[in-house]
Amino acid sequence: MKTVALVVVLMSFVGCAAQRPCCGAAGGEQQAQAQVKAMLNQAAADWTANDLDGFMKSYHNSPDTRFATPKGVTLGYQTIKDRYANSIAKSDLTFSDLDVMVLAPDAAVAFGRFHNHGKDGSYETGLFTLVVRKIDGAWVAVHDHSSDLPSDTPR
Repeated sequence: MKTVALVVVLMSFVGCAAQRPCCGAAGGEQQAQAQVKAMLNQAAADWTANDLDGFMKSYHNSPDTRFATPKGVTLGYQTIKDRYANSIAKSDLTFSDLDVMVLAPDAAVAFGRFHNHGKDGSYETGLFTLVVRKIDGAWVAVHDHSSDLPSDTPR
């Protein structure tokens, strides 16, 4: 009977651990959230500084990295970089409403809103969802799904 009770107690601990998305203490989850947000804020700063190479550090350098918009899918790090090369000097970028859900010590989903303030006075905003992975010690996007909102959306 003691063996059955011990098994029940151990199973309850395993069940609780399985429900923790970061497989560890809340401090580890909070640290991962802060690191992903810092990566995103650095990417926005690099974009605004017209530093394409710096901005692209937020993406995994892989032919499998995916960028999806309502206009279609761009596959591969270099193809994504080439796509951005045509527009980086035209706007300043900021993010808001950042929310990071840590799924594992090396995986998370980030959600937010982008704000592109065009140097010509234009403004675009939209929502994004990123699948991010911690690869070689750095958080990077492996999948980016972004959708523009109507141009009359309030800033």
